[in-house]
Amino acid sequence: MSGADRIDETWNEQGLGACSTEVLLGTLRHHGVTLDEERLARAAGVAEALALAASWMRDWKGPGLSAAILPVAVLELWRRLTATRPREGVGATGLPRAFHECFMFAPLDTRLALAREVAADPRFEAEDALALGRGLRGVLRDAGRGAEFEGVLASWEARVPQVYRAEPALLGWRVECALERPGADVHGALMGLAAWRGHLVPLLKLAEWCLYRGHVHAALAGLTAAWPGVRDSTRLFGWDVEDFAQRAVFTTLDAVLSREPAPGEPGLLERLAPFGPLAAGWLDRALAYRAGEWSWQGTLELWPQLTPEQFLFEQQALVMAFERQLRAHHGWPLGRTQLLHPWMLVLLPDMPRKAREVEKVAREPSTLLLPPEWVLHEWARPNSDSRYRHPHAEAAVAAALLPWGHFLRQLGLLNERVHALWRIRVTRALAKLPEQFSFADDPALASEVRQSLRGG
Repeated sequence: MSGADRIDETWNEQGLGACSTEVLLGTLRHHGVTLDEERLARAAGVAEALALAASWMRDWKGPGLSAAILPVAVLELWRRLTATRPREGVGATGLPRAFHECFMFAPLDTRLALAREVAADPRFEAEDALALGRGLRGVLRDAGRGAEFEGVLASWEARVPQVYRAEPALLGWRVECALERPGADVHGALMGLAAWRGHLVPLLKLAEWCLYRGHVHAALAGLTAAWPGVRDSTRLFGWDVEDFAQRAVFTTLDAVLSREPAPGEPGLLERLAPFGPLAAGWLDRALAYRAGEWSWQGTLELWPQLTPEQFLFEQQALVMAFERQLRAHHGWPLGRTQLLHPWMLVLLPDMPRKAREVEKVAREPSTLLLPPEWVLHEWARPNSDSRYRHPHAEAAVAAALLPWGHFLRQLGLLNERVHALWRIRVTRALAKLPEQFSFADDPALASEVRQSLRGG
């Protein structure tokens, strides 16, 4: 049996520690690893030993041994060579710069092994994990191996939980990995991030990703767990807290709608109470419209007489009724449709106050139901902060604009000519919008927006 076979067999059955030192040395040298025992014995810590392993592997001949085993084998040798020597650097924090430089120039498989094994170094801290994660995340995704990144994060959680939980970016990446892998524990991953109190942007961003993909209960658990920290934060703007509360309210309603029978759950008002007061009658209207029990039956002639608040309710009622159509006829999952609130309503025109413009509304209701082309152009401009913070919500709005025109046409609110012009307006104004979603963390988002704007 060859040295490589002996290492592989012993490793699989008993662990690498069961291999004799002679077998380890002989096999590594047989495969082209230029081993220097004296330098290895002088290595100050795990990071330095791994950096030496990576440098020696440049002449590795493979494929008799995997790139994952080689650094581990060298590390095992280092532990044996230094077993009687006091460990240096006790109390120091942060991995040496030389390790990070070595890591960035190592082949991808070697990087994966280094990232997992360096967690055994007592100097390994959150900033190191963040730097190594950034060096792996994009490269693995580009190579079509994104699932392996989740394995690295899981190993850090198991071996150095205090480091893993100290950096919200790691927790957010874990949610992303779960969302991209069918059957993964999205709920548990999002709850891990929610425990990092007050970190609003990544949590809300990932909760909206969950909703876009239909993970309503996972999103609700994360939003509910994070709400006390968001509500009590002194670092957040008031409108950020309001946006978060609105998302939590709609997600609570979606959780209700996901069960049969849907509306009328006892104690619903009490469950919503922590997120702030609701306008009189809003809850009943929201449940009935979004469940499809009510269809919109507004009176256009009365619109000019409505206050701005009353008119906003009318627009909300239309959008809520529209949600049901998106689920029934366009295959949208429960959760995704709520992302139209408030972003689609922001695009819709306000009720004018001038008498001449009010008369035009009575003749052409489309002036209050369809955003002008300049508004769409402004909304679709590149480098939008809102698109960075809420990519899935904005993707949902973009995908809903063509069906919105069809919905209004069915209600008799648009004539055939206005509907046709609306389709031209949307496709022309948003022609370059899909490419902006190519920078989102969700790799499928850009193609989905592109398909929706083609009428797919």
